[in-house]
Amino acid sequence: MKFRTYTSSFAMAKAPVLTLLLFLSSHGQALPDDRLQNLLIQADSAELDDLNGTTTYAGAVIVEQGSMKIRAEKVVIYGRNDSYSKVVAVGKPAYMSQIPKVGQQAVTAQANRLEYRITDETLFLIDNAAFKQEGTSLSGNRIEYDVRKAVVKAGGKSSAQGRDKRVKMVIPPKALSGNEDNQATQNKQTPDE
Repeated sequence: MKFRTYTSSFAMAKAPVLTLLLFLSSHGQALPDDRLQNLLIQADSAELDDLNGTTTYAGAVIVEQGSMKIRAEKVVIYGRNDSYSKVVAVGKPAYMSQIPKVGQQAVTAQANRLEYRITDETLFLIDNAAFKQEGTSLSGNRIEYDVRKAVVKAGGKSSAQGRDKRVKMVIPPKALSGNEDNQATQNKQTPDE
């Protein structure tokens, strides 16, 4: 059985790290130079399991590259030899943040489980999920983001006491007033010809 365990704070194999980069900074959702920055992974332990095709970082895991930051108790990369299927970060909660464009605030996501399915290009925030961007926040038991289609779905869950935990969205006044100003401007414009 091929099984190696490493205990220190270092990046392990190059291919799993590249997979993590795809998870974090693909599709223009990051500052342009984030991909050009060094990737730093720190953890209490790291384990590469060739037989099962997993690379696991455990114990106060911190992943940083440019503006992107992940904090979790455990990060697992699934797959081998340039054929990776998913990346999972687990914590209470696991936390991710990244600045999408120059001049914008960081986008933050947190849940007890963050899962990115590479082939589907879908990010799942599972169990106590929360997402925040430019002052707008979305929370629920589960949030799903289809990167290709730019579609977000959120859902609640019944609690043990029989009460529903509903999806909650908070939109700041400045976001609402911006839409009203644009609508008012469009309504005032009339064709001269």
